[in-house]
Amino acid sequence: ARVLGTPHHHEPPTPPGPPSAEDRVLAVHWNIEHGNWYEQVEAALRDHPLLQAADLVLLNEVDLGCARAANRDVAADLVRALGLHGCWVPVALETTVGRDDDAKMAAGRRNEEGLFGVAVLSRWPIRAVRIVELPSPEHVQFDLERMFGRHVGLVVEIQRPGTPFVAVSVHLEVHRTRRYRALQMQTLLTTLRTERRPIVLAGDFNSHTFDRGRWWDVLVNAGIMLTWSHRALLSRLLHPDRGPAQEPLFDGLREADFEWNRFNDGRPTLRVRFERLDEARAIQNLLGPLARWAESRSRLRLDWFAARGWQDGRGATVAGLDGPGKASDHAPIVAEFR
Repeated sequence: ARVLGTPHHHEPPTPPGPPSAEDRVLAVHWNIEHGNWYEQVEAALRDHPLLQAADLVLLNEVDLGCARAANRDVAADLVRALGLHGCWVPVALETTVGRDDDAKMAAGRRNEEGLFGVAVLSRWPIRAVRIVELPSPEHVQFDLERMFGRHVGLVVEIQRPGTPFVAVSVHLEVHRTRRYRALQMQTLLTTLRTERRPIVLAGDFNSHTFDRGRWWDVLVNAGIMLTWSHRALLSRLLHPDRGPAQEPLFDGLREADFEWNRFNDGRPTLRVRFERLDEARAIQNLLGPLARWAESRSRLRLDWFAARGWQDGRGATVAGLDGPGKASDHAPIVAEFR
């Protein structure tokens, strides 16, 4: 508990430069797939024209001492490379080298610390760090992924001169139901209820619109993937904040006076690979070409910005950095807040 409850603070070797514009905060959110492809992540955040001027970088799946990411302290390395202040908190302890491509990336190495978590990097100093523990299906996490830990929200104060604000990085669970994710979000929002400063909240909400974990869910979900029209399916997967399959976590955000539409563009941030889903692999083996067709339609909007207390803003999804062999399985998203 002590290991998982301790934030790690990182300071840049030299003070960060001034923002590219005084009247805005330019933010990036990215699930970086543990930093497995660290060099590509660092290069993108340092050099990509849509990312390089970021004042605030919120990251999910950030490793510390995991073999798949060369046992790096990923957050500390990014702080040094980008010249930003940083704070990282652990979410879970890995008891194996991981899943999917992780064993290949580990290349025979063993984990050292074996932790992964969430992080916030900032052009301005970071203070008043809070770790908000969220309801978590801990036994499911261990049974399915051999991880020991819980989901958290990382809440920090960003000491922007003249207009300090609060930044929140969160990664919601993927194995349970939509209502479970809504409960996690509501727990986080409750801690922010009395906050009067502007807030930037970002994360991989895992807003795929499907319920998982019960024996019948795989049948229901397969039926949707195989029978819905392309237009109806895309509307569901790219706009999980609306419609009959809506993720109720967005109701919680709305009731807490958060906005998200202006900060997100509705483009996919993850293209599903059925080989990474246990229930989908069974369908893939059974249905062959039909399953591959369903996989080709599986484009999800999982990653989001939400905000409160800002007057204006806009957002975009950054193409070309996600997919097999690229920086991450998720696309980064950017937004400006004014």
